[in-house]
Amino acid sequence: MQDSPLINIGLYLTYILFAVAAITAIVFPLVQTFSDFKKAKGGLIGFGILVVVLLFAYLISPADTGLFYEKHNISPTASKIIGGGLIATYIVFAGVVISIVYAEVAKWFK
Repeated sequence: MQDSPLINIGLYLTYILFAVAAITAIVFPLVQTFSDFKKAKGGLIGFGILVVVLLFAYLISPADTGLFYEKHNISPTASKIIGGGLIATYIVFAGVVISIVYAEVAKWFK
């Protein structure tokens, strides 16, 4: 089967546009953050809290090994990363539930 030159051009154009979109998605928020730091402070604090939760979850997750892990070729490092992701999900979910309950209870006292 012979490749059409139009398909090759379309693929190259797609790669270029994807690279431009990825670069723009990374650079534009950085420019906005550093141009008005006072407005970005809340977002940076939230991002920092998320990083702390992820690090904490990774540090407390066990590096399990066993028959199941060997059967599926999961290394202790991968097991620790997976466990950290699960623990971080539980922590964030608990935080969301607590904030919803707090918001509802706070409405009663207003």
